Amino acid sequence: MGRVEYLQLTPCNFGEFLGATGRPQYKDAVDNFSLPELLHDEVMALFNTYTVIGGMPEIVSLYAQTGDFNQLRPVYNTLLKGYEEDVEKYSATQKQKRIIRHILQTGWSEAGKTIKLGNFGNSQYPSGDIREAFTIMEKAFLLQLCYPVTSVKPPVLSALRRAPKLFWFDTGLVNFATGIQPQLVGRPSLTDSWQGSITEHIVAQELRCVLYRNYVENLSFWVRDKKGSNAETDFIWQHGNMILPVEVKTGTNSHIRSLVSFVDLSGTKAAIRYWSGKFSAVDTVTPSGSKFLLLNIPFYYIGCTDKIIAKYL
Repeated sequence: MGRVEYLQLTPCNFGEFLGATGRPQYKDAVDNFSLPELLHDEVMALFNTYTVIGGMPEIVSLYAQTGDFNQLRPVYNTLLKGYEEDVEKYSATQKQKRIIRHILQTGWSEAGKTIKLGNFGNSQYPSGDIREAFTIMEKAFLLQLCYPVTSVKPPVLSALRRAPKLFWFDTGLVNFATGIQPQLVGRPSLTDSWQGSITEHIVAQELRCVLYRNYVENLSFWVRDKKGSNAETDFIWQHGNMILPVEVKTGTNSHIRSLVSFVDLSGTKAAIRYWSGKFSAVDTVTPSGSKFLLLNIPFYYIGCTDKIIAKYL
C-alpha cells in the first residue's frame, strides 16, 4: 500500500532568515529559546528587517548576498505579476477570474485588518462571490482568512458568519504592494506602522509556521458574543483543555483589557502578549480577582510559542 506524507510550505520564518543571512548561532539561540538578554536589542533590529522584507526565499537569498533593499524591488514586482498572470489557474469561470484579479489589485491594503466580504475593495461584488474567490485563493495558499471564535472553552469553532481578518502569505509582499516599504526601512521600531496592522500580520505569518508544526490548520481570534461589547483578542492558542488569549502589543495600544476580559470569562490560567520587550513570565491578577500567568514574549520568539507554553504550563 502506498503512503502519502503532506508537508506545508511557507515563506521563511525568522529563524530560517537568520540562518540564511549568515547568523547560525543566533538562529540556534532563537529556535531553542536561549538568547542572552544582552543580544535582545540587536535581534529585535534583525526581526524588524525581516518584517520589512518578508520571507520569500528568493528575496531572502538576494538580501543575504547584497544587503541592498533596492535590489529586491524587481523580484517583488516579478512575484506580484506572476500571481496576477497565474489567476487563470485558480478559477473556473470568467467572473471568478475578474473577482480574484480585483482582490489581487485591492486586497493588499487590507492586510491584517477585519474585512467585510460584500463589496470588498469598493466593488459591486456580493459577499457570496467574494467568499468563493477567497476560498479559491486560500486553496492556492495566496492568503488566509482568519475567522473569530466566540467561545472561551474548547473546542475552537470558527464563527463563519462573522467578519474575518485577512492575512496574505508574506508580509514583505504586502509592504511592497502597498508602497510602504521605503518608509519602514531603517526604522528602529515597526510596532506603530499602519496602526499596528503590519506587526499583527508578521505575527500571524510566524504563528502559522508554529501551528502547522502542531498539526493545526486554522489561525483564529476571539470576539465576545455580547451585544455592545467590543472585547476582542488578536489571536487565540488552544493548549489542551484551555484556550489562551493572545495580544500583539504595539506602540499605540499597550493595553490588554480584552485579554483580561477573556481571562475573567474563561478562567484560563495563562495568556500571551507578543511585544518588543524582553521575555518575562509574570503572575498577574485581573481587577476581578482572576489569577493567571502573563507570558510576555518578544517578537523574535514567536516561533518558540509552543515550547514556551510547554515549559511554563
